[in-house]
Amino acid sequence: MVNWRKERGSFSFWVLILVLFAVQEIQTAHHKHEVKFTAVGTPQTLFDLLIVAFVDDVQWGSYNKASHQLAVKAAWISEAMGTTFIEEMQRLLINHEQDFQRAIRHLTRNDTKTERNHTLQFRFECELGDNILLGSLVKYGLDGEDLIQIDRLEGQWTVLNPRAHGFKFTVESPFWTEERKHYTKKYCVGAMQKIFQKSSMRKNLPPEVYVSHQDFPDGTISLSCTATGFYPPSILLHWKKGIDGAIWGKENSSGTLPNSDDTFYLRISLEIQPGDTGTGYACVVDHSQLETPAVYPVPEKSSKWNLWVVALSILLAAILMISCFVIFAKWKKRMAEILEWFV
Repeated sequence: MVNWRKERGSFSFWVLILVLFAVQEIQTAHHKHEVKFTAVGTPQTLFDLLIVAFVDDVQWGSYNKASHQLAVKAAWISEAMGTTFIEEMQRLLINHEQDFQRAIRHLTRNDTKTERNHTLQFRFECELGDNILLGSLVKYGLDGEDLIQIDRLEGQWTVLNPRAHGFKFTVESPFWTEERKHYTKKYCVGAMQKIFQKSSMRKNLPPEVYVSHQDFPDGTISLSCTATGFYPPSILLHWKKGIDGAIWGKENSSGTLPNSDDTFYLRISLEIQPGDTGTGYACVVDHSQLETPAVYPVPEKSSKWNLWVVALSILLAAILMISCFVIFAKWKKRMAEILEWFV
């Protein structure tokens, strides 16, 4: 059995993970920090390591064993953190790559098949709102099975798999506690402060809103309101009818989702009952980049008479074009005959 407490730097990597859950007054808005680690290897060799980090559901960084590079996706976050700080974190991850392999070896020490590949996974979440910790989670898993987790609000490690009992003793040791304090101050609180104190560097954008109206054969009507391309992600969408009209129907929401350009997307739909014409409805959008909540009426369905008018107009235009072409062709032919006669 490996003596984990005596191996130099064995737990420094794990400490780096736990720092994501320290509570610090950083910003009054709601924020979420999430990091996911996936390591693949045997007790003797680490084959692959992938790390993906998110701030407010926007991927800000990634790292993989092949490149040994900590890539920061959002330019404003890279500028906010600074080159020196990013390079320091990158060196730290490179130095602790073997800690993943040691963790796999420790957690699989009782396995008979020592050459078998294993996948070690870590999931970390931390949410702050108005300087209050709303929730946090650290969870470890091996080969698709949960091992051990800690809820920051409760502050107690919970063993989810018998093979993690020894690991629980390690993370609760004095050595672990002292190391965690150091990494909490420098890499969790420090990184979060750098990001949120410079969050004004991120270009804020108002939403683009699209409202539609769709009829179904069974008589129901579906109204859809889509807001996209906005930042920051906090936004409110709701339906209204008239001035104070009550809304009756089945409402669905996509939830706020990230776009590929680091902006966000939200779609809400309302299925109203048969007999309701769908007139008078509007989508109300409230976002920090709008001076006041914006109201977007649902476009009215075109009547059959309007459709006939459009169709007739197109037909008359086509007839006029054909007539002009025929007249021009006859005139051209006549002019040719006249020129031929003079010649």
